[in-house]
Amino acid sequence: MFFLQRCIFLLLLFAPFAQASGDILTFNRPADTPQSRYVVELISLVYKENGINVKLIDFNRDSALVAANEGVLDGQLAKISGLENTYKNLVRLETPLLDFKLNLISFCNACTLSDMPSLVIHSTYPAPAKYLESNPYNGQLYKVKSVSTLLNLLIQKQVSAALVIGFYLDPYMHKLQKAGIKFTTLDSQHVYHYLHKKHQHLIPALTATLTQLKQSGKMRELKSKHNL
Repeated sequence: MFFLQRCIFLLLLFAPFAQASGDILTFNRPADTPQSRYVVELISLVYKENGINVKLIDFNRDSALVAANEGVLDGQLAKISGLENTYKNLVRLETPLLDFKLNLISFCNACTLSDMPSLVIHSTYPAPAKYLESNPYNGQLYKVKSVSTLLNLLIQKQVSAALVIGFYLDPYMHKLQKAGIKFTTLDSQHVYHYLHKKHQHLIPALTATLTQLKQSGKMRELKSKHNL
């Protein structure tokens, strides 16, 4: 009898740890870029260190933020700061994962945003729209879902300029330079990991792990691995 009680006690004692090791958090799969591959590897490592597996699923990127806010997804792998002001159920880890530049690109060598009669932005990612909230634009604004469409509109001179995250331009850089496109950096922003608030009890442990990986040089090592 004592042996049976002892077994039950041990099962109850270690049950939370067994459950944690089998936990899975689900995020939408990002576009395949060196930056996203770095983020996926880093975030997967952070969760693995805490006994949690990361699952990536194909999901409409236009609705992924709303889905994360509603708890359909468990959060967002990497997004700009300030999203928690709009998406109230999302909680941000305070350690930045990486940074990026927001570029204004056009055929004009010394033009500002306000000089552009028309502008196109990449609607799938919130950074350009967020920038325009604090820097109002009064011209004709177009929104498209792909970088290739955005660049085609600009190269064909159907719009005056485009506002786009810098690293999305990397695969097209030779083509853009050959076409005579000019680049102006308007802003530099950090990218953070977000969780739905139902998981906010995980944030202290995840933050501690992320901080440790940063201090140990592991984050820098992963950035180097992905040529960032």
